[in-house]
Amino acid sequence: MHSKFNPRFSRRKLLGSLGATVAATPLLPLFESESKAAKGDIARVVMMFSPNGTIRDNWLPSGGQNDFTLSPILASLEPVRDQIVIMDGIRYPSGGAGNNHMAGPSKFTSGTGLLNGNDFPGGGDVTSGWGGGTSIDQAHATMVGGETAFASLEFGVRVTGSNVRHRLSYSGSNMPIPPENDPASMFDRLFSEFGADQAELARLRAERRSVLDVLGSQTEALRSKVGASDAVKMEAHLDGIREIEKRLDLDGATGEHCSVPEQTLPGDALATAAYPEVSALQLELLTMAFACDLTRSATFLWSGSTSGQTFPWLDIGEGHHDLSHEGDSNADAQQKLTNINTWYAEQFSSFVQMLGSIPEGDGTMLDNTIVLWGNELSKGNSHQIDPIPLVMAGGRNLGINTGRFLSFDDGTIHNRVLVSILQAMGHDVDSYGELDSGSGPLPGLFV
Repeated sequence: MHSKFNPRFSRRKLLGSLGATVAATPLLPLFESESKAAKGDIARVVMMFSPNGTIRDNWLPSGGQNDFTLSPILASLEPVRDQIVIMDGIRYPSGGAGNNHMAGPSKFTSGTGLLNGNDFPGGGDVTSGWGGGTSIDQAHATMVGGETAFASLEFGVRVTGSNVRHRLSYSGSNMPIPPENDPASMFDRLFSEFGADQAELARLRAERRSVLDVLGSQTEALRSKVGASDAVKMEAHLDGIREIEKRLDLDGATGEHCSVPEQTLPGDALATAAYPEVSALQLELLTMAFACDLTRSATFLWSGSTSGQTFPWLDIGEGHHDLSHEGDSNADAQQKLTNINTWYAEQFSSFVQMLGSIPEGDGTMLDNTIVLWGNELSKGNSHQIDPIPLVMAGGRNLGINTGRFLSFDDGTIHNRVLVSILQAMGHDVDSYGELDSGSGPLPGLFV
C-alpha cells in the first residue's frame, strides 16, 4: 500500500466526534443469505442524489436499447456509455406521509415512505416524521461492514438542512444518518492515521477504548430502567459502540492502489462558490475510500431535496428550486435547468470514470461497484414522480448487463431497482421497502 500524509490537512482526534459516530448506528442483520463480499468477492454500492427533477426532453436518450444516442444532459457519459444503464419509466410508489419533495430521498434509498408526524412541515397541512425504513446502503453494510474500517460512509455537498429532505441514509425506521459536508473532516476521518506514529496510534486507540467502556457500561446500567421503545434505542446505541470497537480492531486500509489523496481544501465547505470544488473533493475521497477498502457502502447527497443552490460558475444566479417551478414556456429557465442537470451528470460521469480507471482483479473497481444516480422528482414544476430519472453505472462483475437504455411500462416501481441492486450484491430478497408487495428485480437488467 502506498500512502502519503498530506500536511495540508490538520490531524484531528476522533474523541470529539465519538458521540455522533455512535449515533449513526448499524441495524441488525436483515438477510440470512451470504453476500458476495462475504464469499471473498468485493461488492460495493453507492446511492447518489441530485434534486428538483430534470428536463425530460433534454434528459431522455433516443434510439433503442443498445444503439441509443445520449441526450444533451447525459452527453458527458459518452466515455462510459458501455458501463451504464439508463432507465426510463420507473416511478416511486405512493404512500407514506409528506409531499413528493419530502418523501423522495427516503423512497430513493429505502423504498419506504415517511412516517406520520409533525416534525417536518411541507406546506399547508402537510407534515411528516423521518423515513420509515432502512436504506439499501445500510442493508448492505450489515452484511459486509465488519470487513472494513467503516461499515458505510455518508457524503454531502452543502447539505444545510436537518430534515427529511436532507437525509439519504437510514439505519432503520426513524433512524437517519447525517452526511458529512466538509472534505477536511472526511479526510481526517478516513486518512488522518496514515503514516502516523504507531506508538501514538496505540495510545489513541487505548484512550478511545476507555471512553467506549464508559459509554457501554452507562448504557447497560440504564437498560433495566427504560420502557420497551427506549430499550430498542438503547440496543441500537450499544450496537454502535460495538461497531466502533470492531473498527479499532482492524489493521488498517489495504489495496494495491490505495493512497492518500493530496488535496487543497476550500476555506468554507458550505460556501456557495465552493460547491463544485467540494463536490470534486468528496468524489475523490469516496473513490480512494473504496480503493483502500475502507468501506463498501456509501451515499452521496448534493444539497438535498428542494435545494435552492445557485450556480454562479454556470452564470446562474437564481435558486435551483425556484427555477424548477418556472413554466415550460420559460425557455430561459428550461435552458438553465438543463445546464444544472448537465453539471450534475458531469459529476456523476467523473466519479464513474475514476472508479473505472482503477484496476481490480480481472477488471476495475467499477465492475465491482453499483452506482445509482437519482432524484426525488421527474418534473419540478408539477412535482411528478413518474418517471424518475435514473442512471446506473458499473456492476458488470456482479451480473449487471451494462451499455443499455431500458424503457419500462408505466407502473414499474422503484423498489424493483432496489431489489435488483441487493440481489447483485448477493442478498436473497424478492421485495424491499414498506411500500413493496414484492415481484423481484427489474426484468432484463442482469446478464
